[in-house]
This record gives sequence, structure tokens and C-alpha cells, in this order.
Amino acid sequence: MIKNFLTASSVIAMAHALAAPGASAQQAPQGSAPALLEAIDVDAARSGASSNPPTFEAQQRRFMRRPGAETVVSVTQQYQGPRGAMRDVLAETPGVYAPDRGAHASGMISMRGSDIAQTGPRGGRGVRAYLDGIPLGRTESGLTNQLIDLKAGDYLEIYRGANSLRYGAIVSGGALNLVSKTGRSAPGNAVSLAGGSYDHMQGQAESGGAYGGLDWYLMGSGSRNGGFQEHTIERTLRLTGNVGWTPAAGIETRTYVSAGSAEQELGGSLPLDQLKKLRSTATADALAFSERADFAYQRIANRTTFKTDSTAFEIGSYFLHTSFDHLPVPQSGIVDNDWRDYGLSGRVEHKSDVAGLPVELVGGLRLNYEDADFKRWRHRNSGMSKLSIVADWNFDSWLVESYGEAAVEVLPKFKVFGGLQAMFTNRNLEDVYAGPATIAATFGNNPQPGRSAGRQEYYRNFDAVNPKLGVNYEYDRNHFAFANMARSSEVPTGSDLSNLMAAQASSGKKLPGLAMQTAWTLEGGVRGGWERLEYDVTLYHMRLRNEILTRCATEISATVCTSQNQIAFNANRTEHNGIELGAKAVPVTDLLMTGDKLSLSLVYNFNDFRFDRDPTFGNARMPVIPRNQIYSELSWRAAEGFYVATNVRYLSERRTTFDGSGSGAFVVQPHALLGAKLGWKPPGGSWSLWLEGRNLTDVAYVGDLSAAPKAIGTTPSVNPGDGRAVYGGATVRF
Repeated sequence: MIKNFLTASSVIAMAHALAAPGASAQQAPQGSAPALLEAIDVDAARSGASSNPPTFEAQQRRFMRRPGAETVVSVTQQYQGPRGAMRDVLAETPGVYAPDRGAHASGMISMRGSDIAQTGPRGGRGVRAYLDGIPLGRTESGLTNQLIDLKAGDYLEIYRGANSLRYGAIVSGGALNLVSKTGRSAPGNAVSLAGGSYDHMQGQAESGGAYGGLDWYLMGSGSRNGGFQEHTIERTLRLTGNVGWTPAAGIETRTYVSAGSAEQELGGSLPLDQLKKLRSTATADALAFSERADFAYQRIANRTTFKTDSTAFEIGSYFLHTSFDHLPVPQSGIVDNDWRDYGLSGRVEHKSDVAGLPVELVGGLRLNYEDADFKRWRHRNSGMSKLSIVADWNFDSWLVESYGEAAVEVLPKFKVFGGLQAMFTNRNLEDVYAGPATIAATFGNNPQPGRSAGRQEYYRNFDAVNPKLGVNYEYDRNHFAFANMARSSEVPTGSDLSNLMAAQASSGKKLPGLAMQTAWTLEGGVRGGWERLEYDVTLYHMRLRNEILTRCATEISATVCTSQNQIAFNANRTEHNGIELGAKAVPVTDLLMTGDKLSLSLVYNFNDFRFDRDPTFGNARMPVIPRNQIYSELSWRAAEGFYVATNVRYLSERRTTFDGSGSGAFVVQPHALLGAKLGWKPPGGSWSLWLEGRNLTDVAYVGDLSAAPKAIGTTPSVNPGDGRAVYGGATVRF
């Protein structure tokens, strides 16, 4: 790992030496350039102009001066594509692993090895999500992909590791914050249509505008994808909008509304050793019981800011309702869950001088509450209708987060950062089932869940205090070195605790309880650029205690390991080490015509995740996430807006067992996917067109997988990735 990092650092140093003498650096504010503050904009505060949210360019300058691995990615400036999936937007972001999961929008997003659990009862563990700084997701869990409507976003902020303290959360993976389009950042109207392989169809309409101190934005979209694998049709509907009002100078309020639904058929996982032969087929159970997962949500939020020259106060609130129903998988029955989340937050930002040194302060408090109803039924008519109820729970959870961060410019261009987060949360499950105990059984072709005698409930409290210390030094104009040390904590989700409890009841065996995961992380790196070359290199070392992983519940089934019989467990000690490298270059201009550009981008992640003297797994390397991950794209763009690009995604081998057993039969082989894009998007034009091809060589590959403690049977189960596909679309603005 050190050798790889030194090699990467040498490349950057060489590029610096070669480019510095003749390069024309992009101009960026110096000296008093903001390091933390977003709400304070002196000119805007005095004039009454809107600076909420800040522009993409302003955030780029701020992120350069932060003390950790943070990235901001434009959504609107990217090449147009068929789905706007999170994986596409994050492709050029170091430190992120987002494998292909076919048509479904609920695929894995992992940062720095978070959520190695993969396809079990996961709630996006290790990654917190926000929309315009307001929590987006359930109180007791992490990331819920279906809630993120990327096409309504302007740009996406990615905070890797403990850098998520910016929003009060310190978790092992990090945080994502999607900044919405507004009537000021996206004025006018637009209609987009797309279609392509596997009966893909997508439509979208949006409208934005401003009048005086008022602005508005509204977008509606719908899509259908037939899926490469049999029985994986997905249908989505979304409505997203916001209204902003500036009644007086220094006062701004914005209200956000969104609603959506996703209906997903589940094709099931397939044997790895038969992937090439069966990759487009569904499992027998998926077809027999029409297995599917349907999700719906409604959300309303408000963010109000009061600004002066040196201080900004922000008040945020939200309500989120989500529902999930799951047609039966063997022994699980029909699942029907309903959540209601409420949140209130306060935040202050202040800029001043202390002993003649520029100081910036951020502090906040966030209160979140969730209550939910979880029900499960037996079924009939091949799973299409409910029979008797076998589980009925009431769930609630509080989350209280307080945080503060300070930045002091102790020397010119040298800033020191200190921060602290305090957190309390609980998980309470009350069993209100009043029926009899039942035995899991199969009647005809209908596998039925059982119910053990006695109450199934839990009441757990968790708390933590997490410090952070960091530095940022602008060692040359627009070139920065940074380092930080921080503690993070991760609490088991309600699903983790519930599934462990259910496995214990089903097996009749006492299983180890779940503890809170903690970690200390050291990271350091360099980033910056010239006019035609940008770079970002980070090295990190994370030592974890009680890392929450997910495994196949062999106590329930010793021969079958699927995504439906997963339970969480704590590993004793683990280590996550890695290198995150990103680079973008424009090596040639005026190649074929005046004003054209030939661009090259590269992202390389080196992932070294392993157990540390574990009593069961020793020092084995962890499964699911590849050791090496590469994304590279070569593109040519004309000044008139025509572009053509080709890209490659490479993943090295992935293990499917925690102890490394099973030899080659339990190892997912490496693969590389070739893609291409072309289109026309003239500057200021009203029309744009695009065409994209994916997996052009039609590689049979594994999209994602579920890990087992040791080799079970003769081959693991995996989810296939899509075959060759071509999509196209057009947008008209008026």
C-alpha cells in the first residue's frame, strides 16, 4: 500500500514540476477564501440577493480549503445518460464503490469499505444522505437510494470518512449531500425523453423561474425498465420541487416537497458457476411467487436562513413518510412496513478574528424522531394475497446530534481545524402480536413463515462523543496538502437488530448481541491543479472495533445462502486502508478544430480491508469489495457542443467468503466493461441529443453479491450485471 501511495505521490510531484513553470493556473480567491462557511456571503447579505444554495463554483473553492477528502460533483454539467443513476454521477469520485445492479436503483453505495454486508438487510450503513443539508433517509438507518432524485439536483457533495462532521454526522463511510436546482440556478422549462435496450423508457418535465424575491422549481419524471434479467421490471414515478422567498436583505426561506414510488420485480440471485449460462434468467421462486419490492415516499422540508456580515443562523425541519411492501420469498411471508420521520435542526455559522487570527465557527443541534409499524403475513394464491398475520411490531427511535467545528488560520494559507460531535440514539421495538405461536412450513407450493412463542422485542440505547482534528496548507497557488484524525461511530439499524432477533427465534440458538461500531481514522493527501490538470490523492488508515458486518445465517439454513437470510454480527478488530486517486487532464486542445478539447480522467481506488487477529477469520482479507478499482474516460468535445467519449470500468477479483475458503470456485473473477457516449449539447442551445452504449463487449459479470462466513455448498449465489445495452435521448428547453 505504501509503495502504491508513493508511486501516486511521485506522479503528482512530477506533474507539478513539469506543469508549474508554464501552466496558467485558474484564479481562485486567496487569503480570506472561505474554508467552512456556506451561508455567509457578505455581498449577498447586504444586497438581499440569494446565495442559498451556493453555486457549484463557490463550493469547489471551499472544498479545496477543507482538511479532508471532500469532493463536489456537478450533476447538470455531466454527460447526459439514460437513468441518472447514482453510480454514474459517482464514477469519477475517488473512494466510492457503486457496483452495477441492473435496472434497480437500490444498489450498493460503499465509501471506504462501509457496508461490506452487501445484499442483506442493509440500510445504507456507513453513509448518511442529505438534501440541501437536511437529512434524507430514515432516522435509524443510513442511505436510501430511492429517495435521491438526481435529475432534480444541481450538484452533489461527497464527504468521505469523518469529513461528514460538516453536517453533524461522523460515520465510517461518509456523507452525500445533494443540492437542489432552484428557479435561479435552473430557470426556464425543459422536456426530456429517453429510451433503449430492455424496453427502457423515461420521460421528464421541469420548470423553474424567479420573480423579485420569489423563485420556484418543479420537476416530474417517470420511467420503466424491462430489465436484462428475467422478472426485473422496474417502474418509477417522481415529483420534486422547491419554492424560495427572500422577504428582506439577509433573510431567505426555502420549502422543499417531493414524492415518489418505485415498483421493482426481483429476479433473484444465481449460482456463480452458471452465471454465463443463466445470467438473463430468474430463479424458480422469483417467478412462482412473483417476488417484488415496492417503495413509496412523501417528504416536505424547510430551510430558513438569517444572515449578517459575519453570522448566519439556519433553522431546518422536515417530515418524511416511507412505506415498503415485499411479496414473499421462501419462509419470509408478505412484509408491510411503514415509517414516519420528523426532524428539527438549528445551525449557526460565524466569522471573526481571535487574537488577530481569522476564525470561522460552525455549530449545530439536530433532533430526529421516527416511529414505524412492521407487519408480516402468511400468504396464499402463490403469494399474491395475505393470509393470517404472524408478526406485528411498533418501532420508534430518537436521534440527537450536536456538533461544532472551528477553523483558525494560524499562519498565512495554513488553517487548523478542530471539531466535536456528541450523539445519542435509541432503538425500541414493541411486540403487539396477539396470535398463537406457529411453525414455519410449506403448504403445497407456498413456503410460510413461523412465529415462536413469547414476545419478540428489544430496547437499546447508544451514545458517543467523536472528536476531529485537521490541517490544510496551500503550499503553492491552488495546490493544497491536508491531514486529519477523527473518531467515528456507527449504530446497528433497526433491521440489524430485528433480523438477528428473528434468526435467534427461528433457530432456537442464542446468538451474540450487536454492539456499536467505532473507528479511529488517519488520513492525509494533496489536491489541486492547473488550468489543464487537476489531481486529488488521499491515503487513509482506519482501525475499527466491532465493525458491523452481515453474514449468511447458517443457523437457519446450513446449505443455502441468499440475500433473504442475512444477519448482522460484530467483528472484533478490523482495518480499512486505502488509496483514493483522481485526476483529470486536457492534454490536447485545437486537435481537429479551433476550441476543441481532448480530455482524460482517471479514478483509482486501492482497497485493503482485512480482519485483525480475529478469533474466527484471523487476518483474512474481507469479501465483496475488490482490492483494485479503476474508472477511466477519454473524451473529445468541440466548442459547438458535439462530444464523443469512451470509458472503461475495471474491478479486480472479489471474495465471497469471510475466511477465504472455497478456493477459486468462491472467487468472483475480475472484469472490465467498455462504454461509449456521443452527443450534441451546444452552449446556450435549446436542443441536446445523446447516445450511450454500455458493456459493449457483452461481458457476463457479477453485479453484486452476498458474503458468507465460509464456503457453503459448491458455489455462491450472485446477482448478474446487465448485458450489452444502447440508450438514446433528447432534451428541449424553452
